[in-house]
Amino acid sequence: MNHHYTNKTVAECTYLPCTNTKTEYGGRLRACGGCSVAGKGVAVYCSIQCQKADWPRHKIRCKQDQEDKSSMSEGAKATIEEMVIWDRKNRSKLITGAISALDLCHHPENADEFVFFVGLADAPGAKHSFVVDFAMPLSFDQYESIYGQHAGDPRNDQRIGQEHAKQKSATCISFQIVEYAVRNGCRNTFQTRMLPKDMHRYRTAGFVVPNWNEVLLASCAWPKVRVPENRTVYQRFDKNTLSLALKAWRDMHLDEIYSAAIDALSLDEDLLGGQQQFLILYLRYTGLQEIAELVHVVNAFVFSLEEAETMFIEPLRSAVKSVVNGRPRSGARAATDPAPCVVCQIIDPVNPTQAPAFTVPVKVTEALLQGTRRKYSWKDHLVEMLGAGDLRPNLVGLEDPELGELFL
Repeated sequence: MNHHYTNKTVAECTYLPCTNTKTEYGGRLRACGGCSVAGKGVAVYCSIQCQKADWPRHKIRCKQDQEDKSSMSEGAKATIEEMVIWDRKNRSKLITGAISALDLCHHPENADEFVFFVGLADAPGAKHSFVVDFAMPLSFDQYESIYGQHAGDPRNDQRIGQEHAKQKSATCISFQIVEYAVRNGCRNTFQTRMLPKDMHRYRTAGFVVPNWNEVLLASCAWPKVRVPENRTVYQRFDKNTLSLALKAWRDMHLDEIYSAAIDALSLDEDLLGGQQQFLILYLRYTGLQEIAELVHVVNAFVFSLEEAETMFIEPLRSAVKSVVNGRPRSGARAATDPAPCVVCQIIDPVNPTQAPAFTVPVKVTEALLQGTRRKYSWKDHLVEMLGAGDLRPNLVGLEDPELGELFL
């Protein structure tokens, strides 16, 4: 029998109207005593009141898990307890592996179709009992076909995880990681939430690691082995030289940038959309000498202005505000009118916190507004025009993951 226990999304109260959180494995959230094992369960609460209020929704799942719990051997319970300890020490390694394996930086929608599956093998003599034997993305269909009724309902778990994530931010995502211990067939799944600021940090670092599997296995190995460096598919650049060339690149492509912003922010339907959202373009350095091909757009996303507060650091945060809100005259600087904003962020795998970024105020003209709407998405058109068509394809779930190294 495969035993399946789930930890709540980043230790957040399970009762949907409640958003109380506590640092993971903190003292204030308690798992439901009926269905939890070793303090882990599908439901955790900040108070008795929240637990009682959530009982009509939770009781069916609770009774099912209690039946599994009653049939669990003492050996299986001990394995679950050891998995809890192992997970505490290795959670961050699994998360970084999952982000690359599911390609969430480029395709966050993969979180709604795949789990990151991690197989754990016994490691005699190891401090925390297990090592990672293998890891892979599995579609929900594959996961259910392997484990049948013991797989639970990964789609519903994901729906609930996303609901909680969206309560934090409209563009926050949640994804599932499944740990499976061969010994006693025990499984542990958990939801991990990624806020916009987290995803921006990973995207700016160009977090597409072709050797994520090698890195994960080595970082969790016993006895300890040398952990290889994360390989990157992005080039480093000279910051001073690039800054001057970027201005010329921007000026050459203003019409394409404006058109993308009009479509992405729906400015042709409501000009006020530019006061509530902004568009961010992620650019990779190509190393080519031609200014027009200096950088390529590899992805683009729309965020709310509220999210800019946590995503960016100064001076970029203030630069976005000055574009959207306008800027009064100050000394030799002329005043500017409010305008929709596009942020162009350079990907820097070496020093992402200091990666160059600049803002582009969008000039909405009648000619651009009256232009024909694209027959396909604004993002595809943008990457076709400014990315040499090198948008990273969604390779997750294909039989040959090494195909990912052929792109970018």
